[in-house]
Amino acid sequence: MSEVFEANSNEIAGLSVLAHKIADEAWETTNFTRSHTPPGGDFGDGVMWALYAPLGTYSEALVRRYDANHENCRGIGVNLNRSAWMYHDQEARNYAALNANVIALDSLDPTSYSDTVPAPGLAADYENPARYVAPEAVKLDPPETMAEDIRALIAERAGWLGDVDEAIKAVTKWSALEEVIKPVSGNWNELKRIGESHKIAGEAMEKCGKNLEAGAKQVTDHWAGKAEEAFQDYVRLQVEAMKWEGPVGRLTKEALCTAGAAIQDSCFEIVEQLADLLKEQVTIDGFQGALKFALRKAGLVGLLLQGSAIYDIIMSVKGRVEQLVETIRGIVDAIKDFLNPLIDMNNGVNAISEDKLEPIAEYVRDTRRKAEIGLDMKAAADFGGPLNRPTEDYSPGTGDEPWEDAA
Repeated sequence: MSEVFEANSNEIAGLSVLAHKIADEAWETTNFTRSHTPPGGDFGDGVMWALYAPLGTYSEALVRRYDANHENCRGIGVNLNRSAWMYHDQEARNYAALNANVIALDSLDPTSYSDTVPAPGLAADYENPARYVAPEAVKLDPPETMAEDIRALIAERAGWLGDVDEAIKAVTKWSALEEVIKPVSGNWNELKRIGESHKIAGEAMEKCGKNLEAGAKQVTDHWAGKAEEAFQDYVRLQVEAMKWEGPVGRLTKEALCTAGAAIQDSCFEIVEQLADLLKEQVTIDGFQGALKFALRKAGLVGLLLQGSAIYDIIMSVKGRVEQLVETIRGIVDAIKDFLNPLIDMNNGVNAISEDKLEPIAEYVRDTRRKAEIGLDMKAAADFGGPLNRPTEDYSPGTGDEPWEDAA
């Protein structure tokens, strides 16, 4: 049985106000994404550098995707407000009330509109809109940016190694420590910052979608007919596109934080291994205190460096570094495989799979987090939302369609 046409202008206007608020928050989310997701800081020249270009390209693609959501929500707000005026005199079933309230009507050609043809453009805000409240609060607090102080980390892990390395570098202008950590160099906290920014933005867009979904559900008791049916179909597609961004943002954060943690852990292991091996060469009579005093004397350091022991140690540690880099490269490749279809959405149907993200999930040890990642993987693998997002503004129809009963 089809629904008989009815329309409460105050309710439709209330949803219009909410849609404009959602559009504003989607625009703020777009700007947040533009400011906080591009790569910056120190990416080094090792394995971390491989993510620099893909992250920059994806940030640009994400801004375009978010902006499309903002534009659609803005169009919903504009056209629902026009619809509220259109239904102002529900019995008349014509465009007279709308045309009388179109802004700058006097600049239009009077022959281009009539009671049966709507005037184009924005309409004045409808009077006394009903109250529509967004159930989800959208927050966009940027994450902190922390620079890693490698010397501070060395001091924490093996304090004396920093002294040794400084002494060696002072005499030779060459740092053993810098040499071995070069493949995993870079500020891994930058990856964590970018990942957290993606999560914040993705969840903000997801909440915008949930708020639009709640508003569309609320209006169903006050609007029925062909135009409302078309509206619900439109909103469903738009909501799916926006809600999809939440799991994608969380997965992006998980992927980048995983890479950052893997690089950090590798750096720690390298530092500790180097410290253990060097300890055998630089300890003087078994007294570490004597070492710190002696290292101030360049003559002693010079003697140490004459032999091949230090070089051999560096080379042995670099062998382990290569193994660690291969593990990290697997994670980096998984992240690139994850980002590529998101960059080119039109060719990315079903391109996100659990298999491609498994290296990321494997690094996670916490059972609860692993389960949450699994749910987000399944949601992200469904590209229907963004691919089916409306490409034009919502329209209540033309001619007599806005007043027609539902099909």
